[in-house]
Amino acid sequence: MGTGPEDLLVALQILPGFFSNCLFLALYDSVLLLKRAVSLLRASRSARGGGEWQRALTSEGMRSIWKGFLLDANKQVKLGGEAPNSKVVNIPGGRPGAGGPAGGPVRGPGGECHLLDFESSDRPLVVNFGSDFSPVADFLLVYIDEAHPSDGWAAPATGQRRFNVRKHRDLEERVVAARRLTEHFGLPPQCRLVADSMDNNANAAYGVANERVCIVQRRKIAYLGGKGPFFYNLKDVRQWLEQTYGRR
Repeated sequence: MGTGPEDLLVALQILPGFFSNCLFLALYDSVLLLKRAVSLLRASRSARGGGEWQRALTSEGMRSIWKGFLLDANKQVKLGGEAPNSKVVNIPGGRPGAGGPAGGPVRGPGGECHLLDFESSDRPLVVNFGSDFSPVADFLLVYIDEAHPSDGWAAPATGQRRFNVRKHRDLEERVVAARRLTEHFGLPPQCRLVADSMDNNANAAYGVANERVCIVQRRKIAYLGGKGPFFYNLKDVRQWLEQTYGRR
């Protein structure tokens, strides 16, 4: 980001959202710290074996939040505008029977293809979302730069579910991480899986940072979801599909 008037205006526009996110994480840390202090005073067994407390609001976290707001502010996508045809990498084996775009062969070295290769002429393409609307729509999950890498702004552990995924050094690491994701959580058979290229062009074009869902129809943005995680709403996507194609 430069220091021109436009860059300064963008910075001023995103400051309120940035500070509100930081405030939320600070309050979250305060609640956890208070609960931990109470547990220690009661000498509970869970506190003794709970391990080191991990803060959510860190310098790495603040940089990540700022980067996310910058991506959103500078995104290329606009409702009703042309959908960016970002370069992605197809992941064979991402789902049973998965091949290249539209079920075809993998294109280019390393499975390189483009996002709009997965769109058919008469069906909307729901990006980053899978559901039971496969008779009327196609679905594509794009795995992007890891939001909470273990060697960066690591997410606090929740229960026994914790993933140690470090920052992607190369495309192979990103593809392996995407496969681990689908192996653990599963992927609906109607949803294809691709990974953003290492220049993160899809992430930048669609202003993702954490998560975002959109619907592409005839190479136009028919639906543009909010910036995740707070404004990532799959119910709105379902509602759009139901209004357009009827309830399933």
